[in-house]
Amino acid sequence: MIRQSANLDAPCGTCGGPGDSGFTQIAENGLLRWELDEGCERCPVQGCDRGQGPGPAEPRAALLAEHGAYRLTLPEETSGAAKVVRDVLGLSLTEAQEAARALRGHGYEGTYVELALVAELLNVAGPVSTRDR
Repeated sequence: MIRQSANLDAPCGTCGGPGDSGFTQIAENGLLRWELDEGCERCPVQGCDRGQGPGPAEPRAALLAEHGAYRLTLPEETSGAAKVVRDVLGLSLTEAQEAARALRGHGYEGTYVELALVAELLNVAGPVSTRDR
């Protein structure tokens, strides 16, 4: 299992008080899933959402902001890349084909969890941090 989490700086949607929220991406058993936990220090409001795929855009952006983007580049001879990125990231066919071209070219950027799962499923070396470049 691979997981990465980020704290979210968002006020409570009910009372406006300090929110206590976190977003986590998890790669396990060949699947990408996410969890969004929300709470408040002032009122009893708590929430918990879960799903498959990369997750909602704003919490995913917070994960990228906290941990940085990663890049995965595949050897030219790697087959099945479009299907894997489509399955993992929930991309359309056109988006998956574009991602596969990027993977064989300059690389494709995403979260560590997303790209580590793609690399694992394609049996290639894992992603590298774009902050280290």
